[in-house]
Amino acid sequence: MGRFLKALVMTLLLMEITAIVALTAVWTVLSELHASQSILFVALGLTAAGLSVLALIVFRRALHAERLLESEPDIETVTSWQGPVPDMPGPNAVGPATSPVRSGDPFLMRRQPLVHRVE
Repeated sequence: MGRFLKALVMTLLLMEITAIVALTAVWTVLSELHASQSILFVALGLTAAGLSVLALIVFRRALHAERLLESEPDIETVTSWQGPVPDMPGPNAVGPATSPVRSGDPFLMRRQPLVHRVE
């Protein structure tokens, strides 16, 4: 799907909900005020014109966002990765994953300050 069509779909989805809410609100308020039918139609027409301007702004911003997304370079994969660094502690909560934990391990307290050594 091209960027024009993506931007158009996003705009239509957003503006459909916005139009329903805005036109219903105008209709409800003017009906509660017992406005005449001609005033009601003029107000709905002005609301529709405002929504058209808003739709144009949303479409231009969506098209700009699509252009930015297409212009970003793809992420390159790293092929020189050799695995985990042996000095880094692993994900377990007791000690480093690279070596077994002993009771006299001097690095246990330094690497994980919240763990207290049990003697």
